[in-house]
Amino acid sequence: QHRPAGKGPRQPGPGSAPAPAQSDEFGSFLYWRPPLPSIEEELRELLAISGSPEPPEEHRSSAGGTSAGEEEEEEDEESDDEGWITPSNLKQAQQDMGQCDTAPIGVQVGCVTTDFAMQNVLLQMGLHVLAVNGMLIRRARSYILRCHGCFRTTSDMTKVFCPHCGNKTLKKVAVSVSDDGSLHMHFSRNPKVLNPRGLRYPLPAPQGGKHANNPHLVEDQRFPQQRLSRKARQKTNVFDPDYLAGASPFAENDVHSRAAQLHLRDAALGAGRRRLNPNAVTKKFVKRR
Repeated sequence: QHRPAGKGPRQPGPGSAPAPAQSDEFGSFLYWRPPLPSIEEELRELLAISGSPEPPEEHRSSAGGTSAGEEEEEEDEESDDEGWITPSNLKQAQQDMGQCDTAPIGVQVGCVTTDFAMQNVLLQMGLHVLAVNGMLIRRARSYILRCHGCFRTTSDMTKVFCPHCGNKTLKKVAVSVSDDGSLHMHFSRNPKVLNPRGLRYPLPAPQGGKHANNPHLVEDQRFPQQRLSRKARQKTNVFDPDYLAGASPFAENDVHSRAAQLHLRDAALGAGRRRLNPNAVTKKFVKRR
């Protein structure tokens, strides 16, 4: 009988070869990746050959903890001492600040003065000049005022306006005296020294009166005296029935005048503490011994 294909067991034909049996070589378990070989045995062999087994990281950190801790403590101490004056850096701090207790080397005789003019003269003479703190002065720096309008110089450092041209164009310049006595001026290369910014601005209208506040434009400009009011300057009437001798919080005081509004006060005038006995004798002439 003929049976349809796919149903029932298939019988091998007379000319068909027998199917090979499934071998273990093509098993499904062999297609998985084999596990990596362990290296512990190789490490043990290497350690046994070297003869000096290394401790683990934890033991090494605990063993070297003391040395590392000491280094960290030293670094912390150095960082804490930074910026502070300690006995170890006292000498260096004194030298940085210009103070030194040791005498200069090779100086047997010297002159101590704080006058810049005298220091310049002594340096030109070739003498040793010492500061008050014992430091040797090798060169003295002095300053003058130079007008960048008329290029004149003045040694009066209190001047604000040029004594020659009258302009407010004085600049501070460092000078040094050469061996022949000539002045050598040291100018700054900074362009901001002569920056004209802020020199041109609108001027306010001039104010008048006893308490005017005008900008100082010229050297001989007249300014108000800023005096107190007449009421504040008048003497206290001792015969006034409301007068209280001595310092009194109820003394008559000026609070409504323009001078009082500008908080102008004079210690010698007006209400305030007075001498308990204004008729007390004061010594005018004292015998010199």
